[in-house]
Amino acid sequence: MDKDSSKILNRMLEKIAKENQYYDSKITIKSTSSGGANYTSYLHQVTISAPGKDDLKLFVKLAALGEKIRSRTELIIFEIENFFYKKLLKNYEAIEERNMVPSEHKIVTPKFYASNEECCKEVLILEDLTSKGFQAFDRFESIDWKYASKSVQNLAKLHALFIAWSVYDPEGFKNTTNLDLNACIPLRLGILKNAMTSVIEATRPENKERMEKFCKEVTKNDVFTDFFKPIRRPVIAHGDYRPSNLLHRKLDDGEVEVISVDYQTLFKSNPIFDLMYFIFTGSDKNFRKNHFKETIEHYYKELRAALDRLHLDPDYIYPREDFDYELQKVMPLGLVISSFSLLFITVQEEDAPMVNKDIEINDFVVPPNNLYKERLNDIIDDYIDMGIL
Repeated sequence: MDKDSSKILNRMLEKIAKENQYYDSKITIKSTSSGGANYTSYLHQVTISAPGKDDLKLFVKLAALGEKIRSRTELIIFEIENFFYKKLLKNYEAIEERNMVPSEHKIVTPKFYASNEECCKEVLILEDLTSKGFQAFDRFESIDWKYASKSVQNLAKLHALFIAWSVYDPEGFKNTTNLDLNACIPLRLGILKNAMTSVIEATRPENKERMEKFCKEVTKNDVFTDFFKPIRRPVIAHGDYRPSNLLHRKLDDGEVEVISVDYQTLFKSNPIFDLMYFIFTGSDKNFRKNHFKETIEHYYKELRAALDRLHLDPDYIYPREDFDYELQKVMPLGLVISSFSLLFITVQEEDAPMVNKDIEINDFVVPPNNLYKERLNDIIDDYIDMGIL
C-alpha cells in the first residue's frame, strides 16, 4: 500500500470508528491474499476495537490497476461497484419492501461502510463476512449440486430484481450508461486474444482444427459482443458469476447459504450470460453430465418464483420460449468464456500475474497447467456432443 492510499484508508477507518461510536479505538489492518483469484485490488482485513464494544470486522479493497491499463480498456470497474452499493442496492431493497418480499427471499450482500472514488486511489470498505462464517469456494474443485442449486437460486433473485427495476423504472434503467456494453468488451476481448495460443496449445490434437476455427470466429468483435448483448429480456448481469466471487457457509440444518460479492463487472446483458459463466467456470465434466440440464431448469424455475414474489407475471416478462431462444443463442459462450477464464481460475498462486499499477493487458498471460487442459478438453468434448463445435 503506497503512502497516499494508506493515508486515505486510515482517514476513512477513523471516520467509520467515530460514526459507529468506537471511541478510544484501536485499528488493525492486515493484508490478505486471494490466492491468485483476484486481479484488480489489494485486499485487507480490518479490525476496529474499542472498550465495551464487539470488534468491528471490515473488508477493504484498494485499487491495484493503474493508468496504463485503464487508458486502453475503458476500465470503470471501481465506479461500477460504487454505483451498485450506493444506488442500485437501495433501489432493489425498496423494490423488495414495496412487494413485501419475505426476509428469507431477500438478496443478501455485505454491508457497505464507505468508499473513496478518486481515480487510481479507489477504496471500498465493506463488512467482513468471513467473521460470520462465510468462505470462498476452492477454485480448484468442481461445484456440487447442493452448492450449485443455491448459487443459481441467488443468481435468479439478482436477475429478478434487475428485471423489476427495468420494468418499474424504465427511464432509470435506460439512463445507466455506465452499465452499457462498451465498458466491458475491450478488456475481455483483449485477454481472450492473448490467450488463444495457450488455448490451442492445450487442445487435444484431434480437436485443434475445430478449436482454431471456433477461436478465429469468436474473436471477431461483432461475434464476441453478441454474446454479451441483451436479447429479448434485458437484465444487468453480474458479469463474473463464478465460485471465486461467491461466499458460502453451512447452516445448522446442513443446507448451504450462498451470496454473491464483487459487483465490479455489472453490465446490461441477457440472463443466460451469468448462467453459462457460472456453469462452465465452476464445474467439471462429471457435474455437467449429471446436473447440466438440471441447473438450467432450476435457474428458470427460481427466476419465475422470484418474479412472482415481485408481482411480475413470468409468462409475460420472460416466457419459456424467450428463455429457450436466448439459451440457444448464448450457449457457445460457455466455451468462449471458459477458454480464457479457466487459465486464471486454475492457475497456481505462484504462477499468477503480479498485479500492480504498471500492469498492462499483455501481462495477463498464464501458461496452461494440467488442470486447465483437463477442464478445457472436457468442455470441448461437451460442445462437440451438443453439436455446437
